[in-house]
Amino acid sequence: MAVGDKCELPATAAYWLCDEPQPGLVLVEFVDALGRPHWLIDKCAIFGADLLPTSTYPRPTRILCAIEEINGEIATVSPWWTISRRGIPFAFDVRLDVLIPVTTDWQ
Repeated sequence: MAVGDKCELPATAAYWLCDEPQPGLVLVEFVDALGRPHWLIDKCAIFGADLLPTSTYPRPTRILCAIEEINGEIATVSPWWTISRRGIPFAFDVRLDVLIPVTTDWQ
């Protein structure tokens, strides 16, 4: 994989948080390259169609990302749907070997 490639970062949908706003919010967690946990909250559709209020949690899911930089075995990735409050890409470092290439276009 290379800089600019689209990828999936495996993650865990930990909790269904609430039904509003539609289609509902879910808490997703992953671990970065240094073993630090991170949590993201967003609409369930962002993380996968199989996340429903009636689903069993925790369950595997993924975070769609773009590779911003590669340094050896570490990739800096940013989720495709968000930026920070200051307009700077929201990015984190993960192990390159955990990323899954995405070959289809994102909507």
